[in-house]
Amino acid sequence: MTTSQTTTFRHSSTANCCDVSEETQSVATGHLDGGIRFWDVRSGERVLDIPKLHEGGVTSVQWNPKNSHEILTNGRDSSLNIIDARTSTAISTFRDPDFRTMTNYASASFSPDAVYVGAGSGDNGDIFVWNVAKNELEKRLSGHQNGAVGLSWGMGGTNGQQVATIDKSGSLILWA
Repeated sequence: MTTSQTTTFRHSSTANCCDVSEETQSVATGHLDGGIRFWDVRSGERVLDIPKLHEGGVTSVQWNPKNSHEILTNGRDSSLNIIDARTSTAISTFRDPDFRTMTNYASASFSPDAVYVGAGSGDNGDIFVWNVAKNELEKRLSGHQNGAVGLSWGMGGTNGQQVATIDKSGSLILWA
């Protein structure tokens, strides 16, 4: 396979994460300054800047798989936000007193059906799953011995909802 660079995006802040939306032809980037920026993939131009969504930086961004105007963010302020890119506002915020985002690369993810969002806690290793419609914690899963930093949601498993999580020591757990 041969690849070549097609577009370069210039940032004014250190970016921690990115996600591409095929539907909107946009790239979203999360930054240490707590904001997110949106870029046109065809031109490389910045088309939207939403500052100060999180205190201490954005660690993860993901487009909603069922709604191309919404993006999930995880921040160093230990909260997850669903942002409406059309209005530049947070439409949902998810927190728990025991949930901590402790690294600049901690991820969060929508479920494939966008009914849930999830993330791992960097201090206790627990996995937190929130119900988007109810805006409340649905499940808390324990299994990691170290802080969880990565979470990815897929359609596998016995119920079509498979989650993979990884902690700071490299231990990977598959949940179904």
